[in-house]
Amino acid sequence: MREMNELFYQDAYIREFDTIVVSCKRGNKGYEVILDNTAFYPEGGGQPADRGWLNKISVIDVKRQNDIIIHFMQEPLMKGTCVHGVLDWQRRFDYMQQHSGEHILSGIIHKRYGYDNVGFHMNDHIVTVDFNGFISTEDAYAIEKEVNSYIWSNANSFERYPTKEELEYMDYRSKKEITGKVRLVKYPGADCCACCGTHVANTGEIGLMKILSIAKHKTGVRLEVVFGSRAMADYNTKHNLNSKISNMLSTKPYEIADAVEKVLQDTVSLKQRVQEIYEFYYKAKAENIPKDSKSVFYMNHI
Repeated sequence: MREMNELFYQDAYIREFDTIVVSCKRGNKGYEVILDNTAFYPEGGGQPADRGWLNKISVIDVKRQNDIIIHFMQEPLMKGTCVHGVLDWQRRFDYMQQHSGEHILSGIIHKRYGYDNVGFHMNDHIVTVDFNGFISTEDAYAIEKEVNSYIWSNANSFERYPTKEELEYMDYRSKKEITGKVRLVKYPGADCCACCGTHVANTGEIGLMKILSIAKHKTGVRLEVVFGSRAMADYNTKHNLNSKISNMLSTKPYEIADAVEKVLQDTVSLKQRVQEIYEFYYKAKAENIPKDSKSVFYMNHI
C-alpha cells in the first residue's frame, strides 16, 4: 500500500477535500476506512482526533495504526469510490488554539523557571499541563501576562523536519527520545518543540489565555488552562453568574465579595440571637412549672 497523503501537514486549514476509498471493512467500532489522502488528523501527541463527515456520513474517530490512518465510520463506503470529506472545523480550530497555546505556555515556563512539561491532556472542555516544579499564584499572574503578550504579538509559527545531524545541535523540547523523522514546531522567542499536532499559523489566532487553577501534583504542579474561544466562553459564564449574584445581593459586580461577607456576618449574628431567644424561652418555661407537678415537660426543638 502506498504512503497516504496527509493533508493536515501540508495545510492545517484545509476544511474540505476529495479522495478515493482504498479499503473499507467492518471492525469493533463500526466501519474502518482507509483513504488515498486525508485531512482528518488522527489522535496523537496529546491532541484528540478530528471529527467530520465523508459523503455526509459521520467520522466518529480517527487513529493511526502501523503508520496507516484509519477512519471509523457509522456506515460503509465502497472501495474505489471518490468521496468528499468535510471536517468539523469548529472542533479542529479549537484544538489548534489549545495546542498552540500549550506550546507557548510550556516554552515560556521552561525559559523562565527551567521546568519541564511532564504531562499534557486536552479534552473538549479544558487543558491540563503538569510541570516538575512549584508555581505560586503570583508566578501564575506573571506567566499569564507574558503568554498573552506573546499571543497578541501575532508571531508566526514555523514547522520543519531537520536532519538527524541538525537535531544534534538544536535546542528543542521533547518528552521522550524520538527516532526517525522529527517534526519541530517553533514559536520564535517562546518555544521550539517536537510535535505531531496541528497548529495556528499566527499566534493572534489563539486570542486569549487564562489559567483557571493551580494544584500540587506529584513533585510539581498541574495547571488547568483554556485558550481562545474557550477562554471567552469561560469569561462569559463567570460574567453572567457575577451579574446574577450582584442583582440578588443588590450590589455592584465588583462589590460582591464585600456583600457576601456581610451576609455571612449577619447570618452568624442571627443564629446567635435565635439561640439566645431559645435559651430565654426554655428557661422561662422551666421556671413556671409547679414544683410539685407530676407532669413531664417535653421540649420540642425546632
